[in-house]
Amino acid sequence: MSIFIFSTLIIGIIFFVILGSWYNIQGPFLLHVVMLISTAVAIFSAALVIVIQPLFTSKKSRINQNLNQEAAWGREVSSTLSSPAAMLDGYVVKFINTPFLQMLGMADMADQIIGMPFTNLIHPTDHQSFANLNAEATTGKTKSDPTKIRLICADGTTLPSNASLTRMREDGQNSLTLFQFTPISATSPLTNDFESQFNYHLIIDRLEEIVFQLSAEGRIIFLNPAWESLLELKVQDCLNKSLLDFFHPEDRPMLEARLNSLTQGKRPNCTLEARLLSVHGFPNWVVMRAKTTSASAGERTSVIGTMTNIQNNKEAEASVLASRRASNSLLSHIPALVYRGRNDRFWTFEYVSDGCIDLTGYDPQDFLNSNNLNFNLIIHPDDRADVWESVNQQLGLSEKFKLIYRIVTRKGETKLVQEYGRGIFSSTGELLALEGFITEIPEQQYRVKSLLH
Repeated sequence: MSIFIFSTLIIGIIFFVILGSWYNIQGPFLLHVVMLISTAVAIFSAALVIVIQPLFTSKKSRINQNLNQEAAWGREVSSTLSSPAAMLDGYVVKFINTPFLQMLGMADMADQIIGMPFTNLIHPTDHQSFANLNAEATTGKTKSDPTKIRLICADGTTLPSNASLTRMREDGQNSLTLFQFTPISATSPLTNDFESQFNYHLIIDRLEEIVFQLSAEGRIIFLNPAWESLLELKVQDCLNKSLLDFFHPEDRPMLEARLNSLTQGKRPNCTLEARLLSVHGFPNWVVMRAKTTSASAGERTSVIGTMTNIQNNKEAEASVLASRRASNSLLSHIPALVYRGRNDRFWTFEYVSDGCIDLTGYDPQDFLNSNNLNFNLIIHPDDRADVWESVNQQLGLSEKFKLIYRIVTRKGETKLVQEYGRGIFSSTGELLALEGFITEIPEQQYRVKSLLH
């Protein structure tokens, strides 16, 4: 428009110059009049354009100003909201507030997000849900129930949320909308006055169990003070480091496999025992219980969990095992079958010493793990009833029992044995088990004893 006005003025000036030169040239007067009228029309047109042009310019500037004001108003509304909110122009991010960025772990990424498609922050499977939500907001429809949409966090995990999209103007003058969401995990507090009833930060800080959270890459993003108490390592020095670095090298492969299955959404939870290493390199046995933060299977997710110190239990178990090994070693050198068993018709063994091999020809595990073999079967058929009656008679009197009877070995040989045993009773007199030992009596020795008696 400015070029047009400038051109018109230049043409008008040229006409004035030419008309002035014509006064010195003889020619028809009518021709001079026509030229004068043409010049006047040109000047009038230029004046008319000068008058009308500001009207169009002011209207356009007012439209642009209104749009800028509405955008600024939208940014102001979004920024003042305490809940996560973003202003969108169709599918493009125009503004995103601090709570929104903090919730997704993108506090320093506002410049990268503004101007990009908002669908970049939405899980691909929920793009259609957002498209439906956007279509409803554009037409002015509102839903009574929030739409469930999974947002993508900076670490690649998903954040299931209840989302809403509201049109900024009801007259349809622009496509600006306000997107708001609330994490689903935060929508159902125990009571309406949860904060005043429970100081959960204090509870977590006072727990003896280690409470932790890992990113999808397996790096530590939260630890409670119990970590320092057990390992003597500062929490701040351990954040953003791989959790595997703090475990015994022998336990890392198993731990890595379990954590990867969690972060990749292949399993919802796991429990395992492993050794944490203190600042001085001492191992501490812990039970780790971990679970994913996503409710949907197959999604990349962060991990939360606890670690319980079981070092004392492990030391007690080791002591018991050492005692058992010592006892077994001692019993294995006794030339007799030492047992603990039940008082049933099968004489079911719960423990058998290695002396069983020399006496019966059977391995101790044959009696413990086989359903087809029990000690009653190797007692000579003619002696089984007498053995049962004699043992139970002595048990009824709460006395120890001593028996002589025959057994049939694995090779089919008949051996004469002598058994010494007793019943193990509870404080209420209930019979819990039988304990004793069985030794072989050589036939010659037995005959000598019989002659003496």
